[in-house]
Amino acid sequence: MFFQNIKIKENLLFTNKKFQSLMTGFFFFICSEWIERLCLSWLILKATNSIFATLISFGITQVVQTIFSPFTAAAADKFGRNKIIILVGISRFFVLCFFALLVFQNKNFLILAYLASGMTGITRSFIVPAIQGSVINSVNENQKITAMLIYSMIMRFTGIIGSLLGGAFSILFGIEQAILLSGLFGLIGSINLLIKSSEFKEEKNSGNYFKNIKDGLKIVFGNFYTRNLLLFAGIVEIFGFSIFSLLSSITKYILDSEIGVLSILQSSISIGGFFGILLLFNWKDINKAHTIATYIALIFGISIIMITLSNNIYMAIFFLGIVGACGACFDAVQWTYLQKNVPSKLRSTAVSAWFITIGLGWVGHLLIGYIADKISLNFSIFFTGSILVFSSVIFFIINKRYK
Repeated sequence: MFFQNIKIKENLLFTNKKFQSLMTGFFFFICSEWIERLCLSWLILKATNSIFATLISFGITQVVQTIFSPFTAAAADKFGRNKIIILVGISRFFVLCFFALLVFQNKNFLILAYLASGMTGITRSFIVPAIQGSVINSVNENQKITAMLIYSMIMRFTGIIGSLLGGAFSILFGIEQAILLSGLFGLIGSINLLIKSSEFKEEKNSGNYFKNIKDGLKIVFGNFYTRNLLLFAGIVEIFGFSIFSLLSSITKYILDSEIGVLSILQSSISIGGFFGILLLFNWKDINKAHTIATYIALIFGISIIMITLSNNIYMAIFFLGIVGACGACFDAVQWTYLQKNVPSKLRSTAVSAWFITIGLGWVGHLLIGYIADKISLNFSIFFTGSILVFSSVIFFIINKRYK
């Protein structure tokens, strides 16, 4: 039964040329981002020896992303998603080239690293809503859940490649070359979409630009179920996904290792995410999104707590794999529920509502970074996992009572 749900004829990678072209460009974009994430976190930690300083970079990315996303998403709905993706990808290439040059010269390193984090937030605020909206619009109504799951699988598979490739390049050629590789991959993704852009006939929103923002956010936050799910998503982002920003610290202070091991830990999250998404191919009832999300978050929290017991790389890989599976499944459930419950012309704006809630993640990054520096890294990990477990139980009770 499981494999019957992943039949070739239903696999959009083989049957839908528009979706196939979009996923090819997406592959290079996300690979670029994973390489950049690996390099940036390791550079800051090595330069400052401060977990808090490292997590500030993740916080800056999310704050900037949250501020810009309502406007950039509405721009994608108004002017065309493909044009936005192409423009941002090319701009990001030049920004990363300049950043790599400055890293090589070792000038004003920390300020430049934080500036790069801010640029990452801006580019994500453009690219993610635009790509997710295009994914949904490239398929038929009965293929939308499958499309979002494949989208999530490719994101995780790309994370495996990006992490390992970034680590290998950093070891063999230097971290500056790995940053350049990140920019190059983003550029390739943009060129691919530029060549294939004629295949996509987009549904643009011809309404007032700021009214589009208002309407999209009203649809999402005006519904109890979407509002409740997004509120829970904000909590999971603060106390769950913040563990991803600690990977460089876990590598250095718990496992006493270098960037090669960091790339393996980062890829283990993506491997877990890939197999986690495979399990969701049996998911048919979109109305059970809240219950499924609660179960996922509960396992998420328990797995984070277990990381504190990881005294070797094998245990760390195992529990981070489970964490990655939970994170990928939680995201996929949210994305699919949101995209299925808003009009096509406002889908990118709806994704921006998700950005607003997960934008609270900067609170988690700064909180656990401060706790890790002042108390201990293990305590900060245990603390966030415990809060996530407690929150999952509370939201489960709330959803039960409302129904």
